[in-house]
Amino acid sequence: MNVPRKARGIGRARHWGARVGAPAPGFVTVYPGWNVWALWRSDDPDRSIFSDIWNAGLSADRELQIWVENQIKDNANGAAVADPANPAALRGDQIQIIPSANGLAVDGTRADIPELAGAVQLGKKSSKASRVFVRFYNRGEQSLMPWPHDQNVLLDASFVPSTSNQLTNGAAPSSLGGAATDLANSAESVVKVIAIGGGLVLAAVLVIALANTSRKAAA
Repeated sequence: MNVPRKARGIGRARHWGARVGAPAPGFVTVYPGWNVWALWRSDDPDRSIFSDIWNAGLSADRELQIWVENQIKDNANGAAVADPANPAALRGDQIQIIPSANGLAVDGTRADIPELAGAVQLGKKSSKASRVFVRFYNRGEQSLMPWPHDQNVLLDASFVPSTSNQLTNGAAPSSLGGAATDLANSAESVVKVIAIGGGLVLAAVLVIALANTSRKAAA
């Protein structure tokens, strides 16, 4: 079982114009400056073989960082997590994994959404889930977006930024932060994918060659 069917419309890619303010059930506010979220992440994602190949070589944390940035980019009109001054930065660079949200008040929670409250199966049927905290810096405008979730990841709670809390009162992060390490990881992933693809092509060539040889011998 995955996210209930009637809940899957929440969080689809859609722009909601200038709707901002206190979050209503089914929506989350993306504030200017630092934001902190708590998410549930499947330990055994349910996805296609093409997704497995695409994500080959990426750590679970890296996948989550990319997922969060994609959700904001696609659904939070006016918000901007990636720094436009560094268009070459890899997706997910600006999403930080943190230990907790200590000292911050809860802004919204999935418990307020009937379709997502209570126990929800993420990932494959036997999969368990881990609760992970992330923070990110919105360089754009305040925005309201549908509650982020899919079959493998679910936003559990968002928190109110505070000027007295070190998690949300700092300066914007560098646009280059983490890019060098992630670039190396990305390059390694590309090499792995090419190697896998090359191996499949080589295997196909060998099968064809053996078949041709067998035909000639039979003739």
